[in-house]
Amino acid sequence: MKLDIFCLGILLERNYSGYEIHKVINTTLAHLRQASFGALYPALNRLQAKEFISSEAITEDHLNDGLGKKVFAITDKGRAHFKAEIKKITAAEVVNSDFLSALHFSNNLTPIEVSTLVDERLADLQKEQRRLLRLPTKEVSEGQRFAIRYTLSQISAAVTFLKGEGRAIQTLMSKQH
Repeated sequence: MKLDIFCLGILLERNYSGYEIHKVINTTLAHLRQASFGALYPALNRLQAKEFISSEAITEDHLNDGLGKKVFAITDKGRAHFKAEIKKITAAEVVNSDFLSALHFSNNLTPIEVSTLVDERLADLQKEQRRLLRLPTKEVSEGQRFAIRYTLSQISAAVTFLKGEGRAIQTLMSKQH
């Protein structure tokens, strides 16, 4: 899903500042996608230019520094656009994996480099698995719960695979060198 549409979906739940949207994407929804501030703010600017969202500057007097924040809200036009766009989404999933790309070209790596990649990926997956298991699944919608469980099943399969096949490629590469 394009970041613009993803942001509209988040704003359907409630109004957020850009910082809060960034936090939601990269923590609570990190299993679905991630976004840097450098990608997020241009997306919010595009949405605002198309009148899919509006913003209100809020001054936070208690900070005494005069800085405020901008809080974004979805408009009726944005709601309609989100509903139209989400209906266009297919079941296809896009894979863009640095890890798998590196393994594909692993004949250009040393056995230690491959071993490090496998170990790091396994550790990252296990960390994400623990994070997802801590999410409050009783407080979310059925669709959100499904997405969390689906991601957990993918991660569990990847962990199992890496514990077996990941160790196997490490052993094979060590024997070749």
